[in-house]
Amino acid sequence: MFNHIEWSRYLSQAMHTLSSARRDIADGDFAWACFKAQQAAEMAAKGFIRASGGMAAGHSIVYLLQAALEDVPEPLAHCARELDKVYIPTRYPDVYDAGSPHEYFDQADAVAHVDCAAGIVAHLEGEVADEPAPG
Repeated sequence: MFNHIEWSRYLSQAMHTLSSARRDIADGDFAWACFKAQQAAEMAAKGFIRASGGMAAGHSIVYLLQAALEDVPEPLAHCARELDKVYIPTRYPDVYDAGSPHEYFDQADAVAHVDCAAGIVAHLEGEVADEPAPG
């Protein structure tokens, strides 16, 4: 049986993180917005898995979505791949030969990643809508 309370906890945090990422875009903190987009999608996928009674580990949205969904639509899979690519390089300067992560990401990157995360969250919300409500 799907645990709607567990899902709502994770969904709430995912939505809060997406809102924070959007504020980062407005403030010009594009690398952080990309990272937070990844975190929001990861949170939603893990929440869906946990609410479905599964165990969720790791940070790869690609693999989390494969565990969460019977069939991952290609647009969602593409977004998952793009979000997985920003998990480390948005935060660690030693990923690059020179400079810091904040110098490598721009507004277009941030908007695309936040849009991808929002799409993943919305898709999972749609899956939850198909789950029987308690009671």
